[in-house]
Amino acid sequence: MLAGALAGLAMWPAILGGVYHSVILPLVLLEMGQKGHSFFGAVDMVSMVMVSLGITLANVVRPRTTGERALAGSGAAVNFFFGTFVEAAYPFMFGARLVFAIALLSATAGGAVVGATGAEASAYLPAFVAPFIATTPVGMTVAMVVSFLLAFVLTLVTNLARLRGKGGQTGKKGRPTGVRGAEQPGA
Repeated sequence: MLAGALAGLAMWPAILGGVYHSVILPLVLLEMGQKGHSFFGAVDMVSMVMVSLGITLANVVRPRTTGERALAGSGAAVNFFFGTFVEAAYPFMFGARLVFAIALLSATAGGAVVGATGAEASAYLPAFVAPFIATTPVGMTVAMVVSFLLAFVLTLVTNLARLRGKGGQTGKKGRPTGVRGAEQPGA
């Protein structure tokens, strides 16, 4: 469990620091070549793809600004259907430190479940396929759901709190909008 939690926690800093593609991805490929499945592949899917999916989907449901919905929607779709493009969460993670902390927390929790259940799978697959190729389908599913739900719910709550503090939905320039999200004239 500890190994999974630490691996989950390390994923976002690794990709941001440029270490993911030179260290973690080769480990995934090495494991996949030897066994056909990978501990690091499972952690990648759970702690990066599902976390990014949760963050982007929360911004589809209730974006911080009206212009972010389309950006979040395309990122969520690519993550769900192709299991890649975790970078879609960057604007939201870098735009709010709390969302970055949510990503780390969600990744750690999902990684802990991977470690606890001994799940091994692969990354770079559609999200709905990963459990079917996992060594423990139930464990992989639970890990994916845990990291997704944490990222989704906590990001959604963060966005709602931010919007309430600003008096409702905000427009592209961060200005409050009128009724039903319409831009106010002259704003």
